[in-house]
Amino acid sequence: MIIGFDLMGSDQAPLSELQALEMLKDEPVCDLMVVGKGDYENTVKDLGFNFLLADEVVGMHEIPSVAVRQKRNSSQAVLVDKLKTNEVDAIVSAGNTGAMLGFSMINLGLIKDVPKAGLAITVPTESGYSVMIDAGANIHPKTIDYFNYGLMGSAFAEFVFAKNKPRVALLNIGEESAKGDETRQKAYQNLKSSDLNFIGNIEGNDIMKGFADVIICDGFTGNVVLKFSEGMIDIIWRMLKDTVDAVMRRKFGQFLVKPAVQDLKAKFNYEEYGGGILLGVNGIVIICHGHSSPHALKNAIRLAKTCAEHNLVEEIRSRVVS
Repeated sequence: MIIGFDLMGSDQAPLSELQALEMLKDEPVCDLMVVGKGDYENTVKDLGFNFLLADEVVGMHEIPSVAVRQKRNSSQAVLVDKLKTNEVDAIVSAGNTGAMLGFSMINLGLIKDVPKAGLAITVPTESGYSVMIDAGANIHPKTIDYFNYGLMGSAFAEFVFAKNKPRVALLNIGEESAKGDETRQKAYQNLKSSDLNFIGNIEGNDIMKGFADVIICDGFTGNVVLKFSEGMIDIIWRMLKDTVDAVMRRKFGQFLVKPAVQDLKAKFNYEEYGGGILLGVNGIVIICHGHSSPHALKNAIRLAKTCAEHNLVEEIRSRVVS
């Protein structure tokens, strides 16, 4: 199995990417095709991985539609082309999200009978992880899109989270079926009458309680929820750390508090799965945050391998109702 990896994606590229490769050198996950611009071939090969030169890089602040038209030789475009020609089994990039969405949807195309792709992300909860879809690919979903998000998210939860009959919920402003706009009300009825394990609406304050394994929403709402929750967890962690540091200065304090804090941090760690997956396109595309750490990038490669091993695209294709 070969995973394509963007060396030029993150805010700290290529430093973070090279550090991730260094981690993987000692615990090999799979073969990698590393795509990057610049004189990094010897460095990457010394780490034991293949290197492919790209002529361009899409910057974080570039307009995605322009980049997709003008930067056909960028590291992201090259990766998508290699996935399309089956030279790699999946791809991972922490680069410009909009450009990655554009390259993927235009060059790979959508799975038959899936009108819109959705970006699925993992959300930490009290009891493990849930998948939330969409987190930014489609801000105006139709009723059929909500259904497909439930279907694709369920397949992802089954294989990645090992969930049997994943519980599917629709993110809304209330639990009642009549809540939300007309599209969400119709989506509720459509999901209720489907074969999915639909448990109804879920409100924002219940997202991290682990009531649902798959949470469906529009891309605008999902992206806001994602960034708010990440920022909230970071702030709470820093506040907690300051409090713990004060306690640890006292005699024996560190022995009482430090293990509990470390366990809490691990439980609500967004880096556990590394990135989101673009569901609905003809290929495994993992999209990471621009500020991803080497640890997150390493885990994103692991996620890509898991999805490819389970033939996630083919599994979704077999479930889609024509």
